[in-house]
Amino acid sequence: MATLNKVPESADTVSSLRCEGLESPRLIDSERPRFSWKIVSVRRGASQGAYQLRIFSREAGGPILHDSGKVESDKSQWVQVDGFCAKPRRAYQWQLRIWNERGEVSEWSELASFETSLLGEPWPAQWISDGRKVELGEAPPARYFKKSFQLPQKAMRATLYVSALGVVQPWLNGDRVSDDCFSPGWPDYRKRVFYTSYDISDTLKAGENVIGLVLGDGWYSGTLFLDHQYDPTPKVSAWVEILAEDGSIVDLVTDESWEGHQGPIRANGIYFGETFDARLHDPAWCEPGRRCREGFPAVVESSPGIPMVPRHSPPVRPIETLQPMEVRKTKAGAYLYDFGQNMVGWVRLTVKAKAGQEISLRFGEMLESDGELHTANLRTAKANASYIAKGAPEAEAWEPSFTFFGFRYVELSGVEDTQEHSVLGIVVHTDLKRTGTFECSNRLLNKLYSNTLWGQKGNFLELPTDCPQRDERLGWTGDAQVFCHTALYNMDAGAFYRQWLAAVRDSFVDGPDGGFASVAPFTGFSHGAAGWADAGAIVPWTVWLHTGDRALLEENFESVCDWVELMRESAPDGIRVSKEGWGDWLAPWHPQGEAPTPYRLIATAYYAYSTQIAIWMAKELGRADKVREYEELLPEIKAAFQREYIAEDGKVVSDEQTAYLLALGFDLVQDEKREAMIEHLVSALRAKEDHLSTGFIGTPLIAPVLSKCGRSDLAYRVVLQETYPGWLYSVKNGATTIWERWDSWTPEKGFHPMGMNSFNHYAYGSVVGWFYDTIAGIKPNPEFPGWKRFRIEPEMGGGLKYAAATLQTPYGEIVSAWSREVDRVDVEISIPANTSASVSLPAESVAAISSGGAKITDSQCIENVRLESGRVHFSLLSGQIRFRIEADGTLAESRI
Repeated sequence: MATLNKVPESADTVSSLRCEGLESPRLIDSERPRFSWKIVSVRRGASQGAYQLRIFSREAGGPILHDSGKVESDKSQWVQVDGFCAKPRRAYQWQLRIWNERGEVSEWSELASFETSLLGEPWPAQWISDGRKVELGEAPPARYFKKSFQLPQKAMRATLYVSALGVVQPWLNGDRVSDDCFSPGWPDYRKRVFYTSYDISDTLKAGENVIGLVLGDGWYSGTLFLDHQYDPTPKVSAWVEILAEDGSIVDLVTDESWEGHQGPIRANGIYFGETFDARLHDPAWCEPGRRCREGFPAVVESSPGIPMVPRHSPPVRPIETLQPMEVRKTKAGAYLYDFGQNMVGWVRLTVKAKAGQEISLRFGEMLESDGELHTANLRTAKANASYIAKGAPEAEAWEPSFTFFGFRYVELSGVEDTQEHSVLGIVVHTDLKRTGTFECSNRLLNKLYSNTLWGQKGNFLELPTDCPQRDERLGWTGDAQVFCHTALYNMDAGAFYRQWLAAVRDSFVDGPDGGFASVAPFTGFSHGAAGWADAGAIVPWTVWLHTGDRALLEENFESVCDWVELMRESAPDGIRVSKEGWGDWLAPWHPQGEAPTPYRLIATAYYAYSTQIAIWMAKELGRADKVREYEELLPEIKAAFQREYIAEDGKVVSDEQTAYLLALGFDLVQDEKREAMIEHLVSALRAKEDHLSTGFIGTPLIAPVLSKCGRSDLAYRVVLQETYPGWLYSVKNGATTIWERWDSWTPEKGFHPMGMNSFNHYAYGSVVGWFYDTIAGIKPNPEFPGWKRFRIEPEMGGGLKYAAATLQTPYGEIVSAWSREVDRVDVEISIPANTSASVSLPAESVAAISSGGAKITDSQCIENVRLESGRVHFSLLSGQIRFRIEADGTLAESRI
């Protein structure tokens, strides 16, 4: 159980400075950037009364460019400073101090930095390639480009800007510029292209410098699912802006003067893997004063003619390293490495081998019954890597550059028993900070939590993908929307989702079969599928709820309205009539074989829910016209749903769990029929012996809806089932991530017979959101997004002896933990400075916190105490506090 340590009281301080939600970001794409900070205090009830923020030029380090003066406000997130307007391609520093509610002023914070993008200025560089086209199904060599140039004097500041139709590794003077992977990322190339930047001030030197660019196909010209590629020729564009010590500015741009080269990466592709011939590798290929193999002029290509926008999300990077748990020989004489964890990334191979000796690596998530590598679920993805040794006297080390794999097992072949070799697992994903933790007394729930977290790591690689291993790896919108709430507890993913939502908007098309696409970036799948297309509304609303970033609403509101209007056109009587979508995807079918929840029921339910979100968005944005319009529309949709699908006795057509969950979860049932419908839902669960029978649409709603209906006891029973179908079935059968199917593998039948059988899909891991918001009870408050005010409402059950969760919010850490003893329950709560919480704890009476009796120490921290329905409700200001619920149900303060 979490422990709250008593800390000596000291002055309030300011920390965790952010600009546009990011620490020391580059490429801020706004003249009016927004600033955020945390207040660190050990006092109960600590809050901000005012702030003062000042901004400096990073180069000058001298005069203040802007000073806000003392601003009376408790706002410490997404603050715009009046009177400041950022200029393009500038580097800034900033700091602030705050006055607390007592009027005491803090010390000035440490300096933080941010840099601006082009802010609409033209991109000065040309696009270059080697002129070679990529055929579908081909894994071509990578392309190498470089440019040598003289610098008369050391640069005061130098910035490298890089964009690519493909993915690129920048090099400078013999070294990689950064450890970013798959830069600049994957937009919808039909509508936009990303660029990114790097500070290379300390790497440039007076005299000769060499910049190199290694270009891979990535998601652009490599083959994607459905034989999709955006264009057959990858291209790169880059430029360096150099600010010299004398104040002059020099630009070095890609053009026909750049030199192309052959390199050691002889084949690369997202689905195909990578082949590296070390005999062709020149470690000094872009070092000054060194000549590498004869090159050829780069081919200048036409501009893609689409907007160039700065990358907003943190990049993909290698995050951690795993040692193999076991190594053994296979029947064929290969070495099989078991990392004990289904992961995403690649391996670092170290080998001492002969020149020209080819070492092959195959990757897989599971093993066959005979112990051999299972690869059938990869379909056409080759998931192979090959290394051709240089034959150096010392051991050679290598890892891929332009591909990734989903795997637990690696098969290494091509080495002799006497040759030295080793393999390390390199875990790769978008570099998002971990924000949440959860632990309880049930080891299987803890493992389910871990499996979900690993599933998120593996599928948060550039964008929220469905799976990381087979020939798919796409941004499925349905998977993303059901998991978004959970994802934002686990990781600081606001900027990640904001960037991906641009691709969701870019996927939208008008017309009867239009709407948001089922995958984003768009690669050919259908538009308008219920529950998938609705991600265009659900994801921005959910991210705003967790982050408080108003830009999510502003950027997406119009497209949400377009989606509501398109659905209205396809629902003349309130029932959405459209082509079939994905429905309650992968729901277990009844033994009798009848169809699961009707698609039109699902479509109409989501029509109502997206309309409700449009109303909430409109209210936040002050769009009274849309509030009025959609508040008239929503009752019509609900009435149509009730007329078509809800019987007089509260039963829903099809009598499916998912049907009831949608009606109750989206508030579509009449008040007078709600209790009857809850009983029908309970009966539907009992018919399955308290097991679920839901797919991607229904599963995320089971536990939250049951708790909302006052049946957390049943929610616990369903979640804790250890037999098929249920969450803990895969855990009991050795899963280390979330499976795509409830029966992806069974002891009786082995692997599910279909090729669509991923062992790393996060969708069903959405239940972990319920771990945070119900078991531990940390809930966001829609009226105060971004955790300014929130709720602590733990619901204890399931035989758990303890549960604890922590959440690093924009304001600081929230802690909610409880433990059961025979004669009491202890509850520990921590509320960050400058926030407050509405707390609800199960108790029959109150003692030391009673509004009519004795108050606790620092009584001003607890307000509005009331007793209702077997729970004590009150408001709690910031600080750390422990409560005790005695065996007789009395709630009192315990101790700190």
